[in-house]
Amino acid sequence: MKRAFYTTVSALALLTAAPAFAGTNNSTVTQSGTNGIATVNQTGSNSGSTVGQSGDLDVATVNQSGATGSDSSIDQVGDDNHATVTQADDGTGFDPTQSSSVSQSGDNNSATVTQTQKTSFGSAPGTKNTSTIDQQGNANSATLTQQDDDQHSGILQTSDNNIATVSQGDNTAPEGTANGTTYGNNSSVTQGGTGANQATVSQTGIYGTSTVNQTGGSNDASVSQSGGEFNGSDVEQSGDANSAIVGQSGSFNSSSVTQSAVGGIAHVNQDGIGNGSTVNQSSVGGGVTGGLTYGTTNSAYVEVDQIGDDNDSGVTQSGSSNFAFVSQIASNNTSTVLQSGNATYGHVTQTGNGNASTLNQTGNVTNFDFSGITQSGDDNISVVNQSGNGTVVFGPGNSVNSLQSGDRNNSLVNQGGTDNQVDLVQSGDDNISTITQDGGLNQATVNQFSNGNVSTVTQSGTANAAYVTQGGGI
Repeated sequence: MKRAFYTTVSALALLTAAPAFAGTNNSTVTQSGTNGIATVNQTGSNSGSTVGQSGDLDVATVNQSGATGSDSSIDQVGDDNHATVTQADDGTGFDPTQSSSVSQSGDNNSATVTQTQKTSFGSAPGTKNTSTIDQQGNANSATLTQQDDDQHSGILQTSDNNIATVSQGDNTAPEGTANGTTYGNNSSVTQGGTGANQATVSQTGIYGTSTVNQTGGSNDASVSQSGGEFNGSDVEQSGDANSAIVGQSGSFNSSSVTQSAVGGIAHVNQDGIGNGSTVNQSSVGGGVTGGLTYGTTNSAYVEVDQIGDDNDSGVTQSGSSNFAFVSQIASNNTSTVLQSGNATYGHVTQTGNGNASTLNQTGNVTNFDFSGITQSGDDNISVVNQSGNGTVVFGPGNSVNSLQSGDRNNSLVNQGGTDNQVDLVQSGDDNISTITQDGGLNQATVNQFSNGNVSTVTQSGTANAAYVTQGGGI
């Protein structure tokens, strides 16, 4: 069954104050104060409306039409509030049921809810849309649109100047349990903290779940789930001025973004089946060192792209001014990035299948460690640990470039010291490479072009150079 559910909450607050019903409809209106206006129009049966207003200049309008039943409850405490609820079904008397609850206890708030049912669904999941909006702060705005079947949304705003926009379902999608494509979605948005948060959620698939919790200030979260089924997204923003963008267009994908510091940026894109992404940005402190801004001004940036099936990515940033890019364009890959240092850059690209990559960067604020890991073959393992420092910001720093284009290769790089460089190529199969650097200005180049080779390079002095070639050219 198609349903359009639309809710808008902005800078006014109104409540329902007068009942009108027909048939078996029931309406209860209680008003205490002055200049309160309530209008209730009910047509059909099994409709219920309860409006309670306590304050001045309140307005509430409820219109319910149809024979299958709608329920609306509005409770407003405060001045200059505005709430409008319109619910309409197809009148077939079968599954369709709609429920809306609006509670406003602040000033200058506005809520508008519209639910529309056009056709009887006839069986599970049923045609029940539910919406709850609770505004306890001032000058908040909430817009909710729900279409098709079995959509559920809750918006809670406890601070000021927040904006929440939720859209669920597609009114042009096919109907019915077998052909329906946009039913059973759930969205929860909570905005508190110091306010001025913004959340945008769009779900047009089946049984998608989205949770956005903003308990800091001036955060921005955008979640889009298009097509597919059983996608899940969780965005937790307890810091300030963070930005999270999540896009899911496949099925059975999961994304978790946690931002507890200041100025973090996270972009997650999932297109496939069974992908999982976890981003944790908890950078603390801040300042400017050697011309590099870090900490509370520019704490972290993460971008994760998963286009394939059953990929897993985990990024944790607890330092300052760290950058991580993860691209998984295949299947069954695993990537872990840990950045607890400052001013580090990590890039992981997995275009083969069954690869595993671990990158751990723990440098200091005066370096710009760089690590690039590319796995275009299958079943490779790459581990890179960077714990050293650079001497000049945006200068040489420590760097690792690892390319595994063959299959079943294994590489381990432990890089400490200052301004060291590693270049590793494994284009053959079943090769093993271990590189350890501790010192300064060292360079290690290892090329494994054939199969079954083993290489070990250890550098602990200054300005050493090692070149290892095993097998023919690429």
